[in-house]
Amino acid sequence: MNNETEVSQREMLKIISVFRKNGFKGEYETFERSKEVEGEYFVVVTDEKSGIKGLFKANVLESTVAFQYVLDEKHSVANS
Repeated sequence: MNNETEVSQREMLKIISVFRKNGFKGEYETFERSKEVEGEYFVVVTDEKSGIKGLFKANVLESTVAFQYVLDEKHSVANS
């Protein structure tokens, strides 16, 4: 991770709070700040109930979470 996309502990807590307010529970694996939109983050989460890992876009300013896609052997997150 570079300084542009690196996420602080405080930001992580805010992001997790947004997920919980939106009914999500699970294991939060990675956090990356969006380069395009302020207050927006990309987060890899494994769902607590199903065990399915997915990429989500969270916006802490709007308190929204949007599913992007399931991560599996065909879909992964590129590491920079």
